[in-house]
Amino acid sequence: MWRHGKPCRSRPFRCQRRAPTRRGKRPKKQKDGRRRRGGGNLNYQVEEISDIDAFISLEKEWNALLVAAPVNAPFLRHEWFRVWWKAFGGGKRLAILTVRSGDGRLAAIVPFMEERGFRVGIPCRIWTSMSNDHSSRFDFIMGEASDEARARIVAALAAFLSRRTPRVHLLELQDFPVDSPALSLLLDTVVRSGRKVGLRPELETPFIPIEGKWPDYYESISGHLRRNLRRRRRQLEEQGKVEVICVTGEEISGGPARLADHLREGFRIEAMAWKGSAGTAIRENEGWADFYQEWARTAAERGWLRLYFLKLNDQPIAFYYTLVYGRKLYYLKLGYDPAFARYSPGILLHQEILASAFDQKLIELDFLGPMMAWKQDWAKGVRPHVWVYLFQRGFVPEMIYLIKFKLFPYFKKIDWVHRLQRRLFAKGLSEHFAKPPSTALPQQDSLEEARKEAA
Repeated sequence: MWRHGKPCRSRPFRCQRRAPTRRGKRPKKQKDGRRRRGGGNLNYQVEEISDIDAFISLEKEWNALLVAAPVNAPFLRHEWFRVWWKAFGGGKRLAILTVRSGDGRLAAIVPFMEERGFRVGIPCRIWTSMSNDHSSRFDFIMGEASDEARARIVAALAAFLSRRTPRVHLLELQDFPVDSPALSLLLDTVVRSGRKVGLRPELETPFIPIEGKWPDYYESISGHLRRNLRRRRRQLEEQGKVEVICVTGEEISGGPARLADHLREGFRIEAMAWKGSAGTAIRENEGWADFYQEWARTAAERGWLRLYFLKLNDQPIAFYYTLVYGRKLYYLKLGYDPAFARYSPGILLHQEILASAFDQKLIELDFLGPMMAWKQDWAKGVRPHVWVYLFQRGFVPEMIYLIKFKLFPYFKKIDWVHRLQRRLFAKGLSEHFAKPPSTALPQQDSLEEARKEAA
């Protein structure tokens, strides 16, 4: 952000027990070069960080807060966002919000980024979650606190955004878990303030709670699947030596020098099936490849990385890029050689990885990504996610809301308009006609209604 021709690293906001600052009157500049605003009845200070050095300096505090948070995942680590921003932050501006208590203790972090763009053809200023399709999910980072304290933190964030200048028209949060404690607090605060909010049901990510022993779980899957696995394993072993290799990036696995070779081999396998022809394989995009390589190095240094290969006669025929973090196993990327599809090498490798997770006493396998038929054969539960759209007051946000959440859903009910919209999607104009989201809140009783409305 620039003020008076000079870069401003951050923009703090102070919620204190006094009357709000008069509109239009600039708060006094403090000795540290930061500006503070008074307003509301909450004793929390919100600061906006847009300087990369200030963001980097937060690493220790950030990760300490995450460890104490009720939601702790590798995609919320400071290291993840640092690597992600380097790969995908081009053309955008950091807008990370930190919330500190009166004694200066870090209480919450919300990683936003700012972009100027168009929504339904209207130019606007948008703050989006610092995430994309490679992030799997997004959430607020709030440390251990009472429900009342968390509600006050969210209220302080809302107050900051309502008074910020230049104003933000729209907040877009991608793949927010429906069961997130922060989501219900956020929506409750926004609705009570009279602002518009919209939801779009998105991923339903399958997972497996790892409980008990592997033989007991294995017996719980369908008998048909077990018979197929035994037959395909036997047929594959008839072709030669079958082995599973796990690469961690440590010295025992060849160290960092060999890690790059393993990644290249894994990305080659991932691109061999449908992902390569669809252009969604990692190695088809240089930026994606750089991101996953740097994240692999970072994860290997911290002991989280697991690269699994299924080999036949020393030839890799299946590959899984996984993480083990907080005693949970995450599948980031996977692929197989279609020349061996009749043996289901990807499923056979998954079976070996899952059995190993039981042996290691992990607590969960998170498949990440959308539900698929092969995942459904193994999963014991799903995590629904939603896109969240939060609109500020004013003419521009109101117009975007009315078009996106009222006009488009109305047109969708008209048959000939719906057919025209499908043709436009087929021609690559989908960005102009977003899938109509639901305006229902993601509570236990309303999620089904939200899904039906988006169907």
